[in-house]
Amino acid sequence: MKIQDLVKRELLPIKRPVHGGQGWKLPGVEDFSHNLNPYGPPAELPRLVAEAAEHLGHYPDDTAAEFREEVAKLHNVWPENVIAGAGSAELIRLYPEVFLSRKARVIIPRPTFSEYSHACRMQGANILDVPLIEGEGFRLDMNAIREKLPLARALYICNPNNPTGTVETKRRIMELVDECEAAGKLVFLDETLLELVDEHDSVSCMSEVQSHENLFIISSLTKSFAIPGMRVGYGVGGVEIVEMMERARLSWNLGVIEQYVGARLLRDHQDHVRKAARMMASERARIKKAVDGTGLFSPLPDQCFFFFTRVNDPKMAAEDVVEHLLPRKVLVRDCSTFGRPFDKFVRFSVKTPEKNDLLISAMEETAREIRSTAFGARMHV
Repeated sequence: MKIQDLVKRELLPIKRPVHGGQGWKLPGVEDFSHNLNPYGPPAELPRLVAEAAEHLGHYPDDTAAEFREEVAKLHNVWPENVIAGAGSAELIRLYPEVFLSRKARVIIPRPTFSEYSHACRMQGANILDVPLIEGEGFRLDMNAIREKLPLARALYICNPNNPTGTVETKRRIMELVDECEAAGKLVFLDETLLELVDEHDSVSCMSEVQSHENLFIISSLTKSFAIPGMRVGYGVGGVEIVEMMERARLSWNLGVIEQYVGARLLRDHQDHVRKAARMMASERARIKKAVDGTGLFSPLPDQCFFFFTRVNDPKMAAEDVVEHLLPRKVLVRDCSTFGRPFDKFVRFSVKTPEKNDLLISAMEETAREIRSTAFGARMHV
């Protein structure tokens, strides 16, 4: 018997997505490859976990009512507009399970978060790639999306986009949402990283779900509260979209601890997130100026709390830069997993001023080392 003959055929060509945030495997290395709140979790987190642990002897509320109430208050929607998820990753998987059938087509910009295409391909859907416009800072190609829209069931958008850090305006996104709604198409919008962008309220589309039945938006507490070890996420969408997803949702998907801690973080600790967003907006400009001065990369974008940039040296790939930085106790993301030409790109995040000093110093030393090596090679020609 061959197991491969029994498995669903959509699974056979699929490989698991690769992500950053692997610095915990490297003791003493500062991990700039992830996009977490650099202040870490709120100081009250251990107390909240301990309080919640007292209730581990019973099943969690399958409706996650208290948590959903806090999400609804935060985004000025109804609890019926909210679905809870074990991190946003669960909802990324659930959405195509509910809305995509085999051979359905979806539009996914490239490069973007790899979990979208992975989840869609699991359902046998076909991906319509629409490359982002590099010359415009990796912005959405509105015309290319419109051309492919008649063929598609759904459009995926990540804002800010991961890995590029591009922040699209609310106006541009809602323009596409309106066009998709008129054409009977769905829009999946990922705002997981948006709360750590300063003045994110002017960009978020959360409040639009009650007037746009085709719109579904995900977010999570992973990045904003720096708790990747707890899987707490949510989706906000039209009532019918949420109702359909609830029918397929895994029972008890959010545990007692996640529901209790999640509700209280959303209710009582938004200042923790806003403080980090303000600090990173300030530090972003300092990092850009210093790293641009090294000549290692193309000029850094200045939109978000993480940077996506091309390695300048034509003889070097992203993995070479990673190898140069690791001895200096700095880890950045090698973006080659997004496919070519992104093997020439790295991504790194903004952290606290002290940690950013370490990043800048490591970048400057690396640039000097590379220049010295290149000079020595020329002298021996």
